[in-house]
Amino acid sequence: MDGMEPVLYPLLRKDLVVQGPRYAIQIGEKMIDYNEEFRLFLSTRNPNPLIPPDASSIVMEVNFTTTGSGLRGQLLALTIQHEKPDLEEQKTKLLQQEEEKKIQLAKLEESLLETLATSQGNILENKDLIESLNQTKASSALIQESLAESHRLQSSLDQERNAYLPLAESASKMYFIISDLSKINNMYRFSLAAFLRLFQRALQSEQDSSNTEERIESLIYTLKHTVYEYVCRCLFKADQLMFALHFVRGMHPELLQENEWETFTGVIIGDPVRKSDSKRSIYDQIPSWIEQERAYAVASLKTSLPCLYQTLGLEDEGLWRTFSQSSVCEQDFPSAIVKRISLFQQVLVVQALRPDRLQSAMALFACKALGTWVHLFALLKSNSIATRRWLILAVFYFTHLSVEAKQPYE
Repeated sequence: MDGMEPVLYPLLRKDLVVQGPRYAIQIGEKMIDYNEEFRLFLSTRNPNPLIPPDASSIVMEVNFTTTGSGLRGQLLALTIQHEKPDLEEQKTKLLQQEEEKKIQLAKLEESLLETLATSQGNILENKDLIESLNQTKASSALIQESLAESHRLQSSLDQERNAYLPLAESASKMYFIISDLSKINNMYRFSLAAFLRLFQRALQSEQDSSNTEERIESLIYTLKHTVYEYVCRCLFKADQLMFALHFVRGMHPELLQENEWETFTGVIIGDPVRKSDSKRSIYDQIPSWIEQERAYAVASLKTSLPCLYQTLGLEDEGLWRTFSQSSVCEQDFPSAIVKRISLFQQVLVVQALRPDRLQSAMALFACKALGTWVHLFALLKSNSIATRRWLILAVFYFTHLSVEAKQPYE
């Protein structure tokens, strides 16, 4: 349901009417018998339901939305179940044994209290009672030792399980990244069940690895490309590049330094123009080889990211001549500069100096960050359907890039 119906308020407030030995409640125009064991559960598909103030005090809201820690634990259990089923089986048995021991301990305590309550005469002279107390004490000590041993075994098992924790954390991060797409378009909604199928598909892929760490890295790479390919097929073409950048930012935050993403998206805007400044003074702040229409963008970059601007050395016109005249400037950065700036900083430079190549620069950044270039030749040797689909995407990108390169720079 989408809201609280007024007809339910008497039931929620429990406005009961006593009619002899029974209770009744008025729903609408009818008086209905009320059972004290009755419980009412209301559910909604709305993740943020609007509950009126007068109903919030009489309704308990329970949020069943997926959480990061809960999903991480679920994915870790699926991974262990697939990779090391014996380990997960031992973990389950230990938990069952621990619960059984706790139940036995609780029963012994109840039995002891009942024996003490029903005993008659002098407790010290009651041999049966003393013998029962000694047996209970011995059983309780054995159970406590068993619980301590169970905790030690669980700790050792958890250490082995935690070796696969990076995979579970990466997968959990991927799910919440694609869940954010619904903020762009309500059609972009992906269920947890669909994501779990992708996760299991990645686990079933054949990987040549000699140790656990290599296996985990290989699984993360496979899952990353499986999820990316699956989601891209569900998006409009205009939103695919946006998702690529969002995916890279979520999975590889180390590629972006402080304030770079905010500067790129316009959240942080430099203030190169003050009231006392004229347009001529702004033009004087930037090198002469930069077009005047890019003066404000370059001055804003200089204000927002001064360290990056100083590293670029834009005053050296000869250093940047090839970049400024190239039809594929995102690939023709000065060799002395490209070693000193990150991949995303190259995108920021293209945004400021050559916005006509910004889309290609963003695509190149996403492609490099996702590792497509590194594994391209390995993909050529594979015959799987999923691999061929990824190759089609890569070939389309290279074709699109070469077509744009033939267009003259205006």
